[in-house]
Amino acid sequence: MLPEMGKRVHLLVLIAVALITYETLAVKTRGNTRLKNHNSRSAKRQTIITCCGATPCSETASKRLTSSSTQNKSNSTFSTTTSPIPTSEETEMSGTETITEKVTLEAETTSEEPASETSLESTSTTSTTSTSTTTTSTTTTTPTSTSTTTRPPTKEELLLGTCETTFEKDPILFTKDGIIKDPESQGFWVQSCGQQFLFGKSLATWRENFIKCYKIGMEPLTFESAAKLECFSKLVSTWKYSSNYWTSSLRVNESEFSWCTKNGSFAVDRAKLPWAAGQPQNVNNSENCVHLNIEKSNATFSFTDRMCTDQLIFGCQGPPTPAPPCSMPTCPNITCTKNTALYTTSGSSQYLTLPSSHGSWFTYNGRSFLFSTINKTETYTGAMQACCGIGMTLISLEYDYKYKSLIAAIKDNSNLSDYYWTSGSDQGCESNFGYCTAKRSLRQEAIWASGQPDNADGNESAVVVFVNQNNAQLYDFNEESKFRYICEARDTSKSKSGGTAVRDECAAIYNVSQAEIDTLLNPSVPKDLRMKCFIKCLGENSNLMVNGKFLENEVFAILEKMAAGNVSELQNNMGVMNDCGTSSAGMDECDKASQMIKCSSEKAPEVLNGIVSAMDQSMPIAPAPLPPQAVCSYGPFPCTVAPSLAQEVANCTGNCSISDGYVQNLCGTKYLFVAAVMYNSQAYDNCCRHGMKLASIESVNEINCIAGANTPTIGSWHWVAASKVNGTTPRWCTSNVPYSTEGFSGAYDTQNIPSDNAYVLTPNSKAFSVTSDTQRYVLCKAL
Repeated sequence: MLPEMGKRVHLLVLIAVALITYETLAVKTRGNTRLKNHNSRSAKRQTIITCCGATPCSETASKRLTSSSTQNKSNSTFSTTTSPIPTSEETEMSGTETITEKVTLEAETTSEEPASETSLESTSTTSTTSTSTTTTSTTTTTPTSTSTTTRPPTKEELLLGTCETTFEKDPILFTKDGIIKDPESQGFWVQSCGQQFLFGKSLATWRENFIKCYKIGMEPLTFESAAKLECFSKLVSTWKYSSNYWTSSLRVNESEFSWCTKNGSFAVDRAKLPWAAGQPQNVNNSENCVHLNIEKSNATFSFTDRMCTDQLIFGCQGPPTPAPPCSMPTCPNITCTKNTALYTTSGSSQYLTLPSSHGSWFTYNGRSFLFSTINKTETYTGAMQACCGIGMTLISLEYDYKYKSLIAAIKDNSNLSDYYWTSGSDQGCESNFGYCTAKRSLRQEAIWASGQPDNADGNESAVVVFVNQNNAQLYDFNEESKFRYICEARDTSKSKSGGTAVRDECAAIYNVSQAEIDTLLNPSVPKDLRMKCFIKCLGENSNLMVNGKFLENEVFAILEKMAAGNVSELQNNMGVMNDCGTSSAGMDECDKASQMIKCSSEKAPEVLNGIVSAMDQSMPIAPAPLPPQAVCSYGPFPCTVAPSLAQEVANCTGNCSISDGYVQNLCGTKYLFVAAVMYNSQAYDNCCRHGMKLASIESVNEINCIAGANTPTIGSWHWVAASKVNGTTPRWCTSNVPYSTEGFSGAYDTQNIPSDNAYVLTPNSKAFSVTSDTQRYVLCKAL
């Protein structure tokens, strides 16, 4: 009797100590919670873990494990037993009263359940002091983690192949109609292989991955057949997400694994699974869960065994019930392959053999456009394939400045005004238009024609653009209609990398100098509107941001690689980029993009520099379809107009003589035949002084008009604005029209003398030739 009473006294003393310890922890936690909530938006939930009492946790867990192991050995390797799922009320706990209630619930269950070794949906860790009755809890919070009281399986339990598959769907994540709320916050939804995948945005242990998937009516990734593996390899070929995900596979003994599914457990055929080199290796007999790795650099994937408590990206397969609403169209399933037969090899480069046979070419602000000829019409899919065949893509008008580029490209070519296919579509996703080649949604500022899109007869899902010299507007049409098409490609002829090509294009659009670019990541240097829009252009074209926010999949994949397995570093960097991406405000998208970069460079400059560097290196530099163009050594360049000379030209409304030449109005265009001879380097400036430009001859009709001029110099050589300096293909220097010799007569550039790099024209005979920089008359043209 006395020994029993002694035990009770001893137990009461221990309970008192535990209560005092709990009260101290609760007070400290409440203080810490207020402090963390004041300093960090990400500290939304706290977990307090208390431990057992008179019996050490390890002893209790060991006894329970021995009992569990004995029972499980006699049962099937598939089990539906699981710990209870936390309710939505538990998940959303916060504040002093909630914390007290939660700790009380945990304290009440310690006599029946051992303390958790790993928190279910948080990254809490517990360090025990030298006294077994005192436990200190520290918490680090992932961007989307939540707290729970359920106990994860131990390593030994997992080794026995316990597949838990009775986790419940969480109704709080769905609307009353059963539609999943805010699907984009969960991750990236991909339709492929006859099902739906979700590639998440947050970290999880192997078991947490199960819970996350089951909460939204899905399951972890499973590759139970050769067909599934083959199909997934096609998806990986265009991979743009993170690199490391959990699968449902679990070790059941030293050499065998099983896929855990709602329909039972299935043995993994190890021989057919593409394991990474040396895998599985089961280091220290502790790697019992299988992880999927995607290598974007060579579009491959492989599997390794990992510790089940590692933090990896969660991934699910579905579909959920019901599937989230679509946000992008179903694009044509074509293989985009360049037709090498259309190309000529020159050294280490390849260029289109006959560019002009495909249509009219324009290079504008660092981007090349091809307008197909009037006799080259295609269906929507045919247009996409035609552009692929010449190494380009069907045009996407995902940025507002591209509309202006098209108008500028055909400003002097009214014969190109027409309807042209773009890559836009809402096929399979009614009224949610997106550009298939750019993988971007149509923006709110998309320029639709009046009454468009109207989906006439209910079968118009593809987008064309009507372009003339004043407007570019969108229409929807049936995919089987036939139209001309516009192909596009970034001009990479002067760029050393994909990143510099993007920079050069954006710098041309917004007139940004190299000196200004060098201050881009310096938050202390103020940015005007032009620089802010340059930042937006740079971020969007390099896949760093879109619509005023960071592209989480691209940024997250880079952060994952930079962290190199350091979970704490990954979580911290994710938090910084998420905070800057969601908290940055601005007057418009340009301002918001600038604020995001400023925030990131202030909070984590090394991380931002690493992301920018990785983007630059990862962007491919596609070979330009056109040969390198010549350089315009002497112009166009800023010059000063001489008011008296310009006024003489302006006062002449017909054909008349002025102080230094002859003005002719030919076919609706004003020309000046300068009577004085000068060098080519002086000709550009002389035309500018008259308020004109050195003439670029843009069509056969124009050649015929000039030939009919009536001036004393009509039979002499005149400088025109063609150049072949440092290039294999001549170019017009004062026009975007491609260089062509059609309609001319004469020697052209057959002699190939190095000093012959500028062009002259004898108007009456249409003779056109390349020559050295000697003194000639000058032909100017109205701006």
